Amino acid sequence: MGADEFEFNDFGKVKMKTLTGNVKLQQDEVFLFCNKAILNEDDNSLEATGNVVIRQDTVEIQANHLFYDGKNRTALLTGNVKMTDSKFILKTSALDYNLNTKIATYTTGGILTSDTTVLTSEIGYYYSSTNDVYFKKDVVIISPQYSLSADTLRFNTNKRTAFFLGPTKIKTDSSIIFCEGGFYNTASDNAEFNTKTILINRTQILMADSIWFNNKTETGKTKGNINWKDTAQHLNILADRAWFNNSTNDILATGHTLFISKIGDDSLFMSADTLHSTKDLATEKRKFSAYHKVKIFKSDMQAICDSLYYSDVDSIFRLYQNPVLWMAGNQMKADTVRIRLKNHEVSKFELIKSSFMVSQVDSGLFNQAKGKNITGFFEKGKLHHMLIEGNGESVYYAQDDSSAFIGVNKIICNNMVIYTDSSKVNRIKFLSKPNGTMYPINQAPKDELKLKKFIWLENIRPKNKEELRKN
Repeated sequence: MGADEFEFNDFGKVKMKTLTGNVKLQQDEVFLFCNKAILNEDDNSLEATGNVVIRQDTVEIQANHLFYDGKNRTALLTGNVKMTDSKFILKTSALDYNLNTKIATYTTGGILTSDTTVLTSEIGYYYSSTNDVYFKKDVVIISPQYSLSADTLRFNTNKRTAFFLGPTKIKTDSSIIFCEGGFYNTASDNAEFNTKTILINRTQILMADSIWFNNKTETGKTKGNINWKDTAQHLNILADRAWFNNSTNDILATGHTLFISKIGDDSLFMSADTLHSTKDLATEKRKFSAYHKVKIFKSDMQAICDSLYYSDVDSIFRLYQNPVLWMAGNQMKADTVRIRLKNHEVSKFELIKSSFMVSQVDSGLFNQAKGKNITGFFEKGKLHHMLIEGNGESVYYAQDDSSAFIGVNKIICNNMVIYTDSSKVNRIKFLSKPNGTMYPINQAPKDELKLKKFIWLENIRPKNKEELRKN
C-alpha cells in the first residue's frame, strides 16, 4: 500500500483512512490504483476516485469512480469505464465486478471490441474464467464480414465465436440469415445456424433445420426439412440434405428430393436420388441435372428415367437411360427422350433411337407406333401430330362414327405422320410406300396385334406429386 499523502480520521464508531496521490492498494491478487481512496476499516469498504484502475490476472478495469465492498469482494465502477482483457476491450458507463467469481455486469449499455469486431448491447455479463460475454437486449455486432442483430447472444472472446441464443439476424455482403440458434466464428468465418433457419441470397431463399456456412468461400451445407426457392424463376427444391455455393448459385440436394417448377398455371414436380442446379450469372439462365430414379409428374405429363438434364437456354428436358414418357394418353419409350417447352407449354417431344409409342383404346387393345425416331408436335398445348422416321411400323384400331371397332390396321412404312384428335389417332399419312393389312376386328390374329418389344408400363407411371418423395 502506498500514496503521496495519508490521513487518518477517527469518528468514534467509524474509522476512515484517506489516501491521496498515486494511491496503490493490494488485496490478495487484486491491485488498485487511483488518485484518491477513502477506506472504511469497520465495514471493509473503499471509495476511490480519479484515474481508477483495477488489475486482476489478465483483467484491467479503468473508471472515474469506484466503490468496493471488501467483505463480498465486489466493485461498482462508474464514469468512462473501460475493461480490457487479452482479447477485447469493453466500454460502458457503469460496471459491477465480482472479484471472487470474476464476473462483470453492465445494465446501462456497453460496447465490446475484439479485433475488428464490435459488439453493443443494453445488458452484458462477462465471465473472465471462461472468456464468455453474454449480451442481452438490442444486441448488435459489426465486423468487416457481417453485421448482426439479436436479443440474446454469447460471445467467446478467446475463440472469437458468437453463439445465438434467440432470434438473430445476420447480414453479409451477399446474404441475410435468420435463425434462433447456432454460432458464428469471426476468425474462420465458419458458422452453424439452426432452429427456424432462413438464408436469403439475392432472389434465392434457403430454409432448413440446420445450415453450415463459410462466409469467405460462400459455401455451405444443410440438413433437415430443406426448402430452397428461386423466387425470380419460381423454382423450389425440397430435400433432406443439400450443399450450396452462393457465389456460383449452385445447389446439390439428396434424400427425398422434390423439384417444383411453376409452368404457366400448372406446376411440374420431379424427384430423384440427387438434384443439381447451377445458374449462369451472366445470362441468369439456370441448368438442372437429376440422377437415378428420376420421376416427373405434371397434370398432363409424367415421366421416369435414370438421369435427366434441363437448361433454360433451350428449354429442353433431356431424359436418359430407359426413359418412359406419358403424355396425352400416350406412353412413349426410346433410348433418349427430349421435351421442349415454349411459352411455359410443351411444344414438341423427340423420341430418339428405338422409339415406341403406345396408347390404350380399350381393354387389351393398344394403338402402337414404332420407328427409329418419333417427333411429336403440339398446337395450343395439345398433341397435333407425330412424325415417324426410319423403320416405321404401326398398329391402328379403326372405329366408326359411334366409336365401335371395325378393324385393325398393321402397317409397315419407313416414314409416316400420325394425326391425333383428343389424344386419339385420327388419320395416318404415309410419306413412303406402305405395306400393310387391315383385319376385321374379330379376325385379327392375336400375334399380329402387338409389335415387337411392346410393353405396357402403366403400373410404374407416377400417379400424383405426393408419391414422388416416398421412395
